[in-house]
Amino acid sequence: MPNAALDTSLLDRAIHFAVQAHAGTERRGKGFPYILHPMEAAAIVSTITPDQELLSAAVLHDVVEDTSVTVGQLRSEFGDRIADLVAAESDEAMDHLPASASWHARKQAAIDRLARAGHDAKIVAMGDKLSNMRAIARDFAEQGDALWNLFHVKERSEHEWHYRGLAASLSELAHTAAYQEFVRLIDEVFCQPVRIDLADYIHDGEGANGSSYIHVSDPDVMLKLYKKGIQLQARDELQVARKVYEAGISTPEPGDFVTDGERFGIRFRRIPGKKSFARAIGDDPARVGEYAVRFAQMCKELHATRVDTSRFESVKNRYLRLLDENPFFTPDQKDRIAAFIRQVPDTDTAVHGDLHFSNAIFAGSDFYFIDLGDFSYGHPFFDLGMVYVTCKLSSEAFILENFHMEKTTSSAFWDAFVPAYFGPDADPEAVERDILPFAGLKTLIIERDTGTPMPEFRAALSSILK
Repeated sequence: MPNAALDTSLLDRAIHFAVQAHAGTERRGKGFPYILHPMEAAAIVSTITPDQELLSAAVLHDVVEDTSVTVGQLRSEFGDRIADLVAAESDEAMDHLPASASWHARKQAAIDRLARAGHDAKIVAMGDKLSNMRAIARDFAEQGDALWNLFHVKERSEHEWHYRGLAASLSELAHTAAYQEFVRLIDEVFCQPVRIDLADYIHDGEGANGSSYIHVSDPDVMLKLYKKGIQLQARDELQVARKVYEAGISTPEPGDFVTDGERFGIRFRRIPGKKSFARAIGDDPARVGEYAVRFAQMCKELHATRVDTSRFESVKNRYLRLLDENPFFTPDQKDRIAAFIRQVPDTDTAVHGDLHFSNAIFAGSDFYFIDLGDFSYGHPFFDLGMVYVTCKLSSEAFILENFHMEKTTSSAFWDAFVPAYFGPDADPEAVERDILPFAGLKTLIIERDTGTPMPEFRAALSSILK
């Protein structure tokens, strides 16, 4: 079947113009003609739009910056829209910066300019930036960290900062395959662990998944090192933590992905004097009611925070995926649980994913959420189910070992949390009845992590499975 007729005269002229403008030039040390980069950029743009002017602007996006062509020539040859889109891609748009401006300052200006740009300009930029990121990913696969020595700025962290800034500026295109590939390649290149010497750190505490440390010479750096064998969990948590931090939710500033050669972890900006709610209650059980009220206020604020749903997973989709992967429920049980999950109302508000009194910390009047690997969006009851699990369903021994308090104290925490979160007129029994099946859903996470069925938590699903 022959291809349908299509007027490509504008794009054809743009390609011919770009080929002539870039003739005889090499793609910066790559050994192939420069024109292949703008052609690739146009091919990427074509996955987002068939608009011939945007495709033409992508082909022409470097002619002003890298050749003798002027914006005026483009305006005369191709019209205002294409000329303005190419001008937006050019460093000429940053003429306000002094010649002495640093690489970092110029890149920050470019990131800021792109964030303010219109939708069309962002589409053209997406073609350029993804083409660049593909080249970096290919070179990094061959050369590793030696790649950065080829750049004027040789610190890997600076290039990561630059590309993550570009991704943030282009986030309105998050629904496109091009943007998703861009973010995936950034993670593949820059989420390689930095080797550290544990002798540079002082042990600061233990948690369910690993240990925490403070840097000897830089006490503003905190290290979370996971138990052996957990690499992807650490990397995934870092990626989510960065997005949560960028969304303005109160959490310690995430740093880089590291390894001591055996374990993997994350460096964060340390919060001096911090204490988890669990530790604070363990140290002073008499104040359990006060801490429950403060924790409830944090949770209410989190659950009122709307998030960009293109950047996070739906909590319902997360649980449906966990349910599908679970080997311990029968097909009929899975159908009943899936039906329950699907009927939960959809919202675009934040869900921590592993919410309990050890995953919230405070220092003075400042509060922060930590351990954000399961962060998502959706109905807050998915979070409150975990609060109930830790306060009421877990065993005495587990609560004492992991949360440093007696079970009577954790139960008192829940009793004070309910009116603080739901209001003083809330019926505790009705709240518990509504929350219980969401607590039971946590068995999907617990069974994933332990690899064994957990009948003591499954009992909370009885209203669904009967």
